Amino acid sequence: MSKESSRQTVQIRVTKHLPLGLFVELDNGQHGIVRFRETSWDADQVENWRANFPVGWRGEATPIAARKGQYREFSLRMAVRDPWKIFLQEFNKDEVFDGIVAGVVSFGVFIEIDEGITGLLHKSQLPGGVNASPLDLFWPGDHVRVRVKAIDEGARQISLALAPAQSPARDSTETTIQIRPTSRMESDSILEAFTNLDGFKNHILLVEDEPAQSRAVRNWLQRIGQRVDVVDAAEKALDYLESSEPDLALIDICLPGIQGNELARKIFEKWPQVRVVVTTDWARADSMMEEIDALQNLGAELLIKPIMPADLIWVLRQGMANEAETLVEISEVKPVAKVISDAPAFKPKSSVGDLLSRCRTYLGFDGVILFALDPNHRTVGIADQSGDIFCDKAAIASLIFSPVRDVAESKKTVIANEIFEEDRKFKYLLEFCPELTACLAVPIPANLQSEYALFLVHKHPKPISPEQKIYADGTALALGALLEQEFFEEKASQIQRTTLIGHISRSLVHEINNLIGPLSAYVGNLAANIKKIELDPDPMISKDKVNRLLTNEVNEIQANVRRIFSNTRMFNHIVAQRKNEVLRVDEIISETIGLLRYLSDRARVRMFFTPPDQLIVIRNQGAALEQVLLNVMLNAIQQIAEFRREAGGWVHIRIETPLTDSQESIFQVFIEDNGPGIHRNLWEKIFEAGYTTRSDGSGIGLYLSKNLIEELGGRLYVAESFILGGTTFAIEIPYSL
Repeated sequence: MSKESSRQTVQIRVTKHLPLGLFVELDNGQHGIVRFRETSWDADQVENWRANFPVGWRGEATPIAARKGQYREFSLRMAVRDPWKIFLQEFNKDEVFDGIVAGVVSFGVFIEIDEGITGLLHKSQLPGGVNASPLDLFWPGDHVRVRVKAIDEGARQISLALAPAQSPARDSTETTIQIRPTSRMESDSILEAFTNLDGFKNHILLVEDEPAQSRAVRNWLQRIGQRVDVVDAAEKALDYLESSEPDLALIDICLPGIQGNELARKIFEKWPQVRVVVTTDWARADSMMEEIDALQNLGAELLIKPIMPADLIWVLRQGMANEAETLVEISEVKPVAKVISDAPAFKPKSSVGDLLSRCRTYLGFDGVILFALDPNHRTVGIADQSGDIFCDKAAIASLIFSPVRDVAESKKTVIANEIFEEDRKFKYLLEFCPELTACLAVPIPANLQSEYALFLVHKHPKPISPEQKIYADGTALALGALLEQEFFEEKASQIQRTTLIGHISRSLVHEINNLIGPLSAYVGNLAANIKKIELDPDPMISKDKVNRLLTNEVNEIQANVRRIFSNTRMFNHIVAQRKNEVLRVDEIISETIGLLRYLSDRARVRMFFTPPDQLIVIRNQGAALEQVLLNVMLNAIQQIAEFRREAGGWVHIRIETPLTDSQESIFQVFIEDNGPGIHRNLWEKIFEAGYTTRSDGSGIGLYLSKNLIEELGGRLYVAESFILGGTTFAIEIPYSL
């Protein structure tokens, strides 16, 4: 079949459904496949490809060239619309594409640059200083900025190269690179699937004797959170299965020794609960189609090589669907306590006040009070409260003799359906809360310096059920976890600020030394020059020269002193206690850059700041905002220093005031760098406590920064990131005065 005829359509009939798509037969009796992603340009049709293309369906398809000129794969969507024609008509050689990684192999990266258009970034196109394999550098779903290096129209192949990095301080006469942001159904679905599968864990046994294929598949699966064990022979797989039982066995049919099809049969016989997926290429499939059909009748699923991430994701999603059906059947069992099943779910980031309010509302109490007991000073205080109930703060000192101490310190639960004034046990609690008539009190389990007790109070007699007690205990658990988290964040923030102060102290000492050092020289030179001038016989000329000299030297000394004051003022911002103050945002950013100047110079990182067109003044916590900016900028400097040790790089900070539909007005600070980039699957994960990509990282800097900026009413996130092409962090801050 010629290249020209390969673009013509052929008639196909669906004879079978495979995990990866349709098994089809041509009019001439040949067989082939249509991968599910090639069934339609419409995402909904692709999602429901089994229903849309049932067995027996007939239609037109376009052959897709495979290895060695074979045409065993077909496309239904290409028969409807050929994206190549549109791409070649609109293509501009100067364009830069925001591509998405569709697959990674040992020799390069397959990157989709437009819908239906995929090119190869060969490993030879990677920068000279990058020694890592493409399998380690790129993950499916990653964003990469590339340009087209060459196009083979006949073979429909595109060679890609990385887009040249641009400095933010480029000359105005330089040609601006035209970037084409593209909409991609397939790659977006890959990216979404990678994100969705991150919490769905499978234990997978991969049986593959080809090292490159084995490593690629293992990497893809591990990077979406799957547990993968690899063996290169069927005999090893059988030994493994004797001691460990995976959820899924992914088996290459062509193995040394015992063949993969024989291994699959043994698994069905001895370990029937293990899901089996066999893989092979067309040459092997042709020669043993009857055996493959027999395996499929037993329950095996078939993947045709080459295997791409989308194929593996689909297999895993099918497993998720099967498990969901099982869970639906199990969920038909009715809950024992309806009050618990109908209870509102706790939000992961709920505040203490939110939890108290929801507990009070749901259980129907008039008020809820969270007491804190200081065991060292034997004092009781109110940590938080919710509801409309009077409390006499003057009587709070006596609560150390009340049931509050029993609940907080002795971990006792107090249930009182009705409390009478003559009840001596509640004497001091009634003095504090005269309206109290019924209460439910539970201890807060938390490993903190203070002890806590949760009191739900009512103004009238109230029967308290066991279910209400269970819900109160659940609220106490949530409160304990939240209080411990807040304590950790506060301490971690203090430690992290101390670390930042340590970093910038070196910058401060370096700058001050550079400014103080010349002062003694100025004074010495001044005295020597005055003596020389005084030797002039004309006293008037001598006096005039001395005055000019003093003016010049004193001005220079004053300038150095002002620079010293400026540096110490910048340092004071970060070490100061947090308080709301009126801030000029451009000054805060300039100060932060100044504090990092020594570190950025050592790392050969140039810092650029583009001030906004209009002055932005807000009332907020300057110390907290500067801590966030320092964290993000320092992270960029450290990443560049590790990525480009000799060449260095740049960090560009700019401010934008976007138009938003909401009434709340915000501005954005963008911090862009030309570092190594962040894998798309990690854009949210890097903000988790303890997560770091550097061997010397603490994993709390970005975590604390995100929490700090949220406390200020803003948001911190990754706006965009390109592997080997840099990252842009965005900080959104509301206007507030």
